[in-house]
Amino acid sequence: MKTQENRFYKFGFGISFLIPICFIISSYVKPNIEIKRPLEVWAIRSVLDLKPRMLTLALDEECYLAYDLANCKLYKAWKGGISLEGAPYTDKKEIQPSSWGAAYHLDTLTQNQWAVELNGKNIFSKALYKGYRFENNQVYIKYALALSTNDTLFVEERPEIITNKKKISIERQFITSNVPATSQIFLFSQDAKIALKSNDISTYSVSYKKLPTQYPAVLETANLHPGRELMDKSDCFTCHQTKTDEVGPSFVRIAEKYPANEKSFSYLAEKIKKGSSGIWGIGMMNAHPQFKKEELTSIVDYIFTFKPKSKAAKKEKVKNEDLFKLPSKPGFGAPVASVHPSYDLVNLHTPTFKPRVGGLAFMPDGRLLVTTWDTVGGVYLLDGISSGDSCKIKVKRIASGLAEPLGIEVVDDEIYVLQKQELTKLIDLDGDEIIDDYQVVCNSWQVSNDFHEFAFGLVYKDGYFYATLSMAMRLKPDEKQLADRGKTIKIAKDGSFEAINFGLRTPNGIGLGIGNEIFVTDNQGQWTPANKLIHVKKGEYHGMNWGWLSDDPAPEMSMPAIWLPEHEIGNSPTEPVLIHEGIFKGQMLHGDVTFGGINRDFLEKINGDYQGAVFHFSQGFEAGVNRLRWGNDGNLYIGEVGMKGGGWSWKERLNGLQYLKSNGKSTFEMLAIRAKPNGFEIEFTEPLNAEINLKHTDLLVQQWWYQPTKNYGGPKMDLENLSISKIQLSEDRKRVYIEIPNLKTKHVIYFRLSDEIKSQSGQSLWSGETWYTLNNIPTEN
Repeated sequence: MKTQENRFYKFGFGISFLIPICFIISSYVKPNIEIKRPLEVWAIRSVLDLKPRMLTLALDEECYLAYDLANCKLYKAWKGGISLEGAPYTDKKEIQPSSWGAAYHLDTLTQNQWAVELNGKNIFSKALYKGYRFENNQVYIKYALALSTNDTLFVEERPEIITNKKKISIERQFITSNVPATSQIFLFSQDAKIALKSNDISTYSVSYKKLPTQYPAVLETANLHPGRELMDKSDCFTCHQTKTDEVGPSFVRIAEKYPANEKSFSYLAEKIKKGSSGIWGIGMMNAHPQFKKEELTSIVDYIFTFKPKSKAAKKEKVKNEDLFKLPSKPGFGAPVASVHPSYDLVNLHTPTFKPRVGGLAFMPDGRLLVTTWDTVGGVYLLDGISSGDSCKIKVKRIASGLAEPLGIEVVDDEIYVLQKQELTKLIDLDGDEIIDDYQVVCNSWQVSNDFHEFAFGLVYKDGYFYATLSMAMRLKPDEKQLADRGKTIKIAKDGSFEAINFGLRTPNGIGLGIGNEIFVTDNQGQWTPANKLIHVKKGEYHGMNWGWLSDDPAPEMSMPAIWLPEHEIGNSPTEPVLIHEGIFKGQMLHGDVTFGGINRDFLEKINGDYQGAVFHFSQGFEAGVNRLRWGNDGNLYIGEVGMKGGGWSWKERLNGLQYLKSNGKSTFEMLAIRAKPNGFEIEFTEPLNAEINLKHTDLLVQQWWYQPTKNYGGPKMDLENLSISKIQLSEDRKRVYIEIPNLKTKHVIYFRLSDEIKSQSGQSLWSGETWYTLNNIPTEN
């Protein structure tokens, strides 16, 4: 807005229908956080139209601009605003941000709006969005026009809003480069045909009568059942859907199970208020003490609107595993309850800086980069992290307005961020460490408006980036997944990419592990009966049936390296990292958002394939563990995340940044478990106490397998207790050989040791549980 010295200036970028990022120039400086450019940024989505990629600018309170990045054109200009709703912003899965107001300009033309003439003749061109940059507090949107002659022309557009008392003008300035003197660029819009000068600056302006008062936001829930409105504001749709089972049963199944009478209303209202488990499985439903009695009645009434009217309700058969045992104590039937004894936990977050971490990476000088999954969509640079004193840490926000940045990597001193819709290179043009140029590396993968189409990462190996793309979760019956979803992708610096594997559901974790190989974790759900740690191999299919788009039968599911049973060792596994030193060197760790904590993974190669065991490692963190990175100081840095209302949170906690530092103390636990031709060898970190004489009653061993189905998760198939025919202790008392008949491949073998087992120094076991995935049985010791 050129008529004011103190400008109101927002800027937005992102994906989906319309994904804006908003900057507000203001005096916004939190204590202990240095922000050179005084901008507040939100990465948001607006359900303005079914457009795959949009960039939104709010240059003035009178006018928002929305650019269609797929066609590199100005799509809409309007007065109003954006209702900022969605998973990263208001913790609601079903709802997307939406725009509201009245339009000055709406361009519904579908044809290519760019044209290039060479020597007076039209030649084919394709417009490509290449990012944006800041200069003198203005934004420049970058395009490349790829010609059939293999030449590329470049255009930058600088939009501006000019206002007076009666009208508002949209000024569009275009800067062209690499354009031959014999060429001419044209841009068609509903307003005019714009001829751009070659290698020069062209300015085009159109004016509109100012709209009167600010338009109120339209409430999407105006005609909804009151109970549905209450549920939208809570966490209900985190675990439940109306017609299909997810984490919990569908509302249809609940309505079918219970008669619509006063007794059922009271019973279900009490369940919602206090939380419960055991009726539909072992999963725990969160308590909702915030609801009043009449609100609970309204919620139950909404659920009963799904009761079938034409046929009698079905009787629900509740499954109960005879061999299921309730948790007894931490580490023995239940997660460990505190920080691993060999480590001290240090807080990096403070009351003024407590990030909801999407990604972690280190600069070469040891400073920590943190991306945030929130309304800011920021990148922060932290200095002084090794001091152990959060008061001495300097925090600088260097970038913002990113659309769900869930991965970051530093390559050759350059910063790359993975957004929902693209891999972006962040460039500081003037040396102040604040990012001025957001350069597109790759934005070719398919993405829609579905909230669940995340892009997770980021790993760099041998000149390529690797990331994972999750599947949509709210498709209509006649819709299919986009072809790129549910895959691990390999991205070249030239912007090309290829799929490595497919059939993943929610692979929120990718990292380099043993043998410098790439591993990902996947989350349980439809067609994924338990969580997984997967060794990434070319062409493998991992069982999520929605990712098989052919009418032919799907291929056989490739086995994970380790199954991670739901509610036992993990619910939402995240980024795996390799342990580089110490007693666990060569093993891996991975976090978990909703089960909480960090687990340890031991892998071995049998018949050419990785398989192994998962152990409890540590709890005691501020929130659910999302990202793990080793620092140059040997500390393990932990980025944490969560959503209000459960589903994607540990104990309803949302934010945290901490690190684990080795304290040199020894902890007695299982170090490794190795498959043998007729059983297993368990290795401990310390020798067993001389008075310990292991008996069959000191070990519980079970086996089962998993079958993918259309249901959410899956039961343990053919669960059975296994007998032990032989127990043999090594001379150093650190290894125990267990001979077990009737072991079966492609099964999970569960071990639970007695909590009375002690080490030579008198320590009790830190944890006595492990789950080994037996894909292959070795033929030799």
